Amino acid sequence: MIKNQVDCIIRFHDVHRLSELNRCVFSLVGQKYRPLRIIIVVQRFTPQEIADTRAALAPLLQLTDAPELTIENWESPLPADARTELLNRGLATATGQYVGFLDYDDVLYPEAYSILTERLKATGKAIAFATVRVINANVFPEFIHVAGLKNAPFSGENLSDLFKANFCPIHSFLIDRSIVSPNILSFDTSITWEEDYDLLLKICAAYPSDFAEIKTPIGDYYYKNDGSNSIPMNGVLSKKHTEEYERVKVFIETRKKTTILAPEVQKQLGLLKPTPTLTIQNL
Repeated sequence: MIKNQVDCIIRFHDVHRLSELNRCVFSLVGQKYRPLRIIIVVQRFTPQEIADTRAALAPLLQLTDAPELTIENWESPLPADARTELLNRGLATATGQYVGFLDYDDVLYPEAYSILTERLKATGKAIAFATVRVINANVFPEFIHVAGLKNAPFSGENLSDLFKANFCPIHSFLIDRSIVSPNILSFDTSITWEEDYDLLLKICAAYPSDFAEIKTPIGDYYYKNDGSNSIPMNGVLSKKHTEEYERVKVFIETRKKTTILAPEVQKQLGLLKPTPTLTIQNL
């Protein structure tokens, strides 16, 4: 494990969206924090598609002090939707003390990892949170038009709020791998929605977390009108997706019923007498 290094894991599944990936990686090249390594995990790319991806990013990565780039390819034909496997592949590739995540169509501000690593180093906590803005974006063949800010569909400010519902997008936090055990720092591959929330429930139930910067925006989440977000802009899901969403809701409820809070976490929540069997749901 390389001390102080941040590894940023990016999932990428469509070579036709290289312009969005380029914008995403540009935001990482612009990070003030070093050392930084970018891990892009692609889904069933051909050798030519991997070469095209490298070529598209090459000008950015040739800049002075640019981060290191690693590309991993998920080649297995199953599952058809491998988004959770991509995250685990990225974690298996990580070598740094800190790990964060960034979707290919979102961005981080230059100070993002400086803010989060500072909190982790100052507090000794396992995970540190900030927040991100939500951007309304209209997608066109050659460009994306930013239409303005959108009220965030998520709200909260502390650990108690997080245990009630997820308000922390996947690129709003950073994890210290030297603290979190590998069996906890892994995504459950039986779900493809809310997989990041499930991870947060596991980590934050087992280790103290830091929310001091929860009102500090460190990036943008692009809410696009082309239906490429997990939940479309109109909020209407297909029948198939509705059924899957209901299944995931039950999964998350079960996680809350069965996950026991560590004594240190109970103290963080202000409980004076920690209970060995207290679960998230019974708070």
